Amino acid sequence: MRQYWEHFLDLCKSRIFVLLCGICLLFFILVARLFYLQIIHGDTYEASLTANVSKQVNVPAARGGIYDRYGRPLAANTAAYSVDIDDSVTLDLSDSRLELVQDLMEDFLAEDFLVGDALPITKTAPYTFQFEGTEKEQKDAEEAWKESIGLDKKQMEYTAEECLDYLFALYEAPDSYSLTEKRAYVYYILELGKNDKNLMALTLAQKLTEYGETLIDDIPMDMEYPYSFQFNGNQTREEQWKATMTMKDEELSYNSLETLDFLRDFFGLPEYLPTDLVRKAVGIRNSLYAVRYSKYQSVTIAAEISDKTLAYVEENQDVFPCVIVGTTSLREYPDGECFSHIVGYIRQMTESDYALYKDDLDAEGNPIYSATDVVGQSGIEKLYERELNGTDGTILMEVDNQGRRMNVIDTTEPIPGKDVYLTIDSELQKTAYYTLEEALTDSVISRLSSGGKYSVSTTELFASMVSANHISASLILSSKESDTAQQALLAKMKTANPLFDTEAEDAAETLQTFLLDGLNNGGVSAQELLLAMIEQGRAPTTPEEIDQIQSGSLSPAGFIIRKLESGEMNAADTALDPCTGSVVVSQVDSGQVLALVTYPSYDNNELVNTFNNSYYNMLLEDTNTPLVNRPLKQKKAPGSTFKMIPALAGLETGTITPTTTIRDQGIFKDAGTPYARCWIYSNSGSTHGLVNVSHALEVSCNYFFYELAYRMGNAEEGTTEQAITTLNEYMAAFGLNSTTGIELEEYEPTMASPYYKERTIKTYNPDASTSQTRWTDGDTIRAFIGQSVNSYAPVQMNRYIATLANGGTLYTYHLIDKVTNPDGSVHEQTVENIEHVMDFQEENLQAVYEGMYLVANGSKGTLRNAFTDLPVEVAAKSGTAQEDLSRSSHTWLVCFAPYDDPQIAITVMIPFGENYGSPAQVVAKAIIREYLGLDYEPSNTNMETVFAQ
Repeated sequence: MRQYWEHFLDLCKSRIFVLLCGICLLFFILVARLFYLQIIHGDTYEASLTANVSKQVNVPAARGGIYDRYGRPLAANTAAYSVDIDDSVTLDLSDSRLELVQDLMEDFLAEDFLVGDALPITKTAPYTFQFEGTEKEQKDAEEAWKESIGLDKKQMEYTAEECLDYLFALYEAPDSYSLTEKRAYVYYILELGKNDKNLMALTLAQKLTEYGETLIDDIPMDMEYPYSFQFNGNQTREEQWKATMTMKDEELSYNSLETLDFLRDFFGLPEYLPTDLVRKAVGIRNSLYAVRYSKYQSVTIAAEISDKTLAYVEENQDVFPCVIVGTTSLREYPDGECFSHIVGYIRQMTESDYALYKDDLDAEGNPIYSATDVVGQSGIEKLYERELNGTDGTILMEVDNQGRRMNVIDTTEPIPGKDVYLTIDSELQKTAYYTLEEALTDSVISRLSSGGKYSVSTTELFASMVSANHISASLILSSKESDTAQQALLAKMKTANPLFDTEAEDAAETLQTFLLDGLNNGGVSAQELLLAMIEQGRAPTTPEEIDQIQSGSLSPAGFIIRKLESGEMNAADTALDPCTGSVVVSQVDSGQVLALVTYPSYDNNELVNTFNNSYYNMLLEDTNTPLVNRPLKQKKAPGSTFKMIPALAGLETGTITPTTTIRDQGIFKDAGTPYARCWIYSNSGSTHGLVNVSHALEVSCNYFFYELAYRMGNAEEGTTEQAITTLNEYMAAFGLNSTTGIELEEYEPTMASPYYKERTIKTYNPDASTSQTRWTDGDTIRAFIGQSVNSYAPVQMNRYIATLANGGTLYTYHLIDKVTNPDGSVHEQTVENIEHVMDFQEENLQAVYEGMYLVANGSKGTLRNAFTDLPVEVAAKSGTAQEDLSRSSHTWLVCFAPYDDPQIAITVMIPFGENYGSPAQVVAKAIIREYLGLDYEPSNTNMETVFAQ
């Protein structure tokens, strides 16, 4: 035994034994570690491994739809293919770089772009290096550059010419290239080789443009020269955006071109590239930059792509593995122009949008919105953004070491947004819109075609279109050489004003003034302006018509009339009075709004999916203000349409009875100077004679209401103060002291009263004296005929008429009927709200109703010929209000129908529409016919018809 022990001790002294023990110990530790990892914590590390080789991708939820009261779609989703970039996928263009750069070069040369380079070698022989600094600094810079282009130690002594030859050979510069083109070619390779993303962005921008795609990005700058900012003059917003792009100090005042140069440098794009291509490539880079912290978040750079684009992306998957064909949900607005102010539109959120939504969390505490999400920008789309927005789903998928997708591990289905149903009747809305457009166009045609007091000359027509920017001076400034008509006008401007600077801030305004002056003095012809207008796409035409215009066989005015008659142009295009208007239709026994029309309008399809910047700028320039929601935000004095309120006030207070008569004496002298006159006395010197309240409404006798105001006041004390106080109470009962409650933004009404007079005057003149703001008897009597400081939006006037028609119940107006969940169940239902009920005496109501009946049906009614061919009777009232002495008065028409069973209230307002026909009457009649189904022709589906088909 001792012998074995001694042998063991000797073995322990052996180096080989010690080494063997060490090896055994290491194997034991390894086995123990494997047991720990695979047996004890195997599940945990397996899950961790899966997470490391998987990525989670959001699946966008379908946005909820917007529908009219009958379920007709006003905003819907359509599926389309898109070009997406997934920046998490590794991009390596080393094998394709030469081919891609050569493709770009071929495109540049085909477009006659003058290529250049910034190689540190002189442009002409004898070639030398161009490095700055001391001799040592120049030597170091030369060595560093030679190393950067791949020269080894033996080649470090190459001359500048040898370096050029080396680069030409290395990168296989085509022999067909000139020396300048070869230099540019290798310069682009060297510069773009530093950043494959830039080469990808330039290639995609060039190819997608070639295939007719519209690129999508969130840079607030036009895609084409002059690359105007899209801040609508808001300097604060512009500077805030520039700050997000790391611009500071004097950079915050950069113009669009300087900003584009900054962004080119920011993203490392080389110089000597076509500016339009730089703008698009910068947009692609910026989209990727915006999601730099969101791993696996792809960005869409083009939507609704063509088959050709789809094929290009698929064929180049090996070159651009991060560029994929995705599917996107596009928002579509059927009959967009008719509903744009109600429905609104969606767009990728801005910084302010993100600040509003960034804290919204789902049930698990995760953010609902990301900075690249699309959200509502106006209308119902914005108002009900959170309801319409669904909950995105997720796909957990396995990826390879380059980030390419392998297989799906798990999915969570997206939850669509809720649907919003409006009270709007889309057919009624379209009838009102198109009838209004046609009626206004007919009025303009009449002014252009006929002679007389209200006719318009060719000079006045084109001056109107220039002033309204329908012949745009800013577009003339940015016109191309091929736009010969616009270039000719610009040349005239430069000849007349040699110091004219097209880059000056007021250049467009200066050019516009020149064109207007030229029209009046003969320096610029209507023919020249018409040809420029055609080039700007504002007047559709044929080559034959252009020849006729240039030869003089078709006059400019004749061309415009032809286009108006054919429907290719409309009243709004001419900017002549009357060319704007609004319509409101509502139920009289509820707060439901059936139609809410703004004219002119805009097509919200142009502002969704791919935002049309030039179209939006055109809307901003248009003096017809097509972006304004007129029924809610265009306030005017109501004129005689207001007279039913003082009539009821006088009857209810006992100041008059239905049989009380007042003799119209033409001039009312009891309220001080200037003396008020009845309209008939001002027009013809005659009077209405002896009239009661119903006949006063029929003939719209101002004198009757002057006298009524005086009697309702403290006449014996020589004041009408009590009259305006009483009138204000009745105005409030009809809702004219508050907004209607409609969900969209609405201007507050201005009710004629001492308070509002003082507030209105001090708004324009803060230093106004007491005598200037004091309420007078003259103010009272004019308030009784809808003048003074009375000012209401059409929707407010409509609520007053609906309240009158139903006998005195004032409802809160609303556009939303209900909101439903994706499964069809009701999430939210609007409940009718009654704000106030007036208990009018029936005989007083009937006296007022009779007056409105006589307006439309009486022998002397101001609208006696408006509704004669309808099978139902209508109660109505018209009114006018003057705003600008150089233009016609505004015209109003309010009515309800049928007279014996009121169902709908209608309000039509035509700014500057008096003396130009009767468009308001035409519109009101068309609405009644549509609502009552008088023009409905049921389709015959009996078997005989089926067989005949």
